[in-house]
Amino acid sequence: MNTPVHLPGAPGGVDHEVVVAQMIRRASAVGFDDWWQRIEAIGFCANPIHLTGLDSLGREHEVFTRCNNRRAVVCPSCSDLYSRDIWQLIHAGLRGGHHDIPSTVTDHAQVFVTLTAPSFGAVHTVRTAGGCHPRNAGRRQCQHGKPLWCDRSHRDTDAELGQPLCGACYDYLVHVLFTWHAPELWRRFTIRLRRGLKCELRRRAEQPEQTRISFMKVVELQRRALPHFHAVIRLDAASEPGQPPAAPDTTISAQDLAVLVRQAATKTALALPGNKTLQFGEQIDIKAIMTTDGKQNDDSQTSGREIASYLAKYVTKSVADFGIAIRRFSPAAIDQLDVTDHLREILRAIATISAEEPYTDMMAWLHTLGYRGHVVSKSRQFSTTMTALRERRADWRKSRTHDALSATVGASRV
Repeated sequence: MNTPVHLPGAPGGVDHEVVVAQMIRRASAVGFDDWWQRIEAIGFCANPIHLTGLDSLGREHEVFTRCNNRRAVVCPSCSDLYSRDIWQLIHAGLRGGHHDIPSTVTDHAQVFVTLTAPSFGAVHTVRTAGGCHPRNAGRRQCQHGKPLWCDRSHRDTDAELGQPLCGACYDYLVHVLFTWHAPELWRRFTIRLRRGLKCELRRRAEQPEQTRISFMKVVELQRRALPHFHAVIRLDAASEPGQPPAAPDTTISAQDLAVLVRQAATKTALALPGNKTLQFGEQIDIKAIMTTDGKQNDDSQTSGREIASYLAKYVTKSVADFGIAIRRFSPAAIDQLDVTDHLREILRAIATISAEEPYTDMMAWLHTLGYRGHVVSKSRQFSTTMTALRERRADWRKSRTHDALSATVGASRV
């Protein structure tokens, strides 16, 4: 009796025996070794780009190159590489010592910040004690007759996490508006932070034009399907573009910078028509980043390596984690999607809002749940760039290929 074939990680509905038969047929085909070498050279990219061109003799050649997609659901190989590159950017900006960033950046005031979305209604969550939403002596049901309590101690893998206790009570319209305007809220936060820094420098009789803010930001789409901003913020001396970051001549410490960040975050607001005002949530987390001496006095500090690893894991995530296609789709498909009721109501709210000015462009971002900003962004002087990392990698590969060809030619002449 033959043992059933099982391929770990294969999508549901795939006939594993058929796939194995295709793999064997492909591996035994003529030209497989050449194809394997070409795929291996691009890290086994799942969606390689085929480039064709002519050489000096007019002969056509085809080469493969990576798709460079950050989403793990699209290409596990490229998303893993993207995550590692983001780690390099963040770690270099916080610790220095590589990628042309001096190790002296550890002497700069640095903080790690998380800006959350406000509450638009009670949702199932993970709590360390007392259950999700413990019963109390007060009102136990909402106006729609739904219980406002949940005694369960949810696990991180529970499907209920992020789902409203009552969908009718949840404010989906403002939820969507926050997601849509989140990039503008972040922009206003950075402006207010820079202004607050200048005021503090003047109060200390220091030169405001000699110190600047540098940052790197990563956006996480949280379980509620709302964007949260994780950022590392650093104080630098003002310098010309292209110069490495230098320590600022200021008495502002990391703890002082944390105070300025909190003040800017709590005061940042965006007024909307209909007497609506958007702000960040109350759960603002700010930690000073550990200095070179390695001391960690309390829970208000963390290390650059930990932060780089923490943020790098988020950049490969996408709306596919919620069961939504990563490409644009028609609002007519909303009711046919295999998603939770919470996600479906978000999509319906987007379709409703986009029917009116000034939100007619929102429909183009239906597939991102209304978020129209960058997942990763940074100020120019914070660290190196993705382009620089890719150019160095390309140069290294060219050097390896050249050395391998030279060794092959040398061996053939012997």
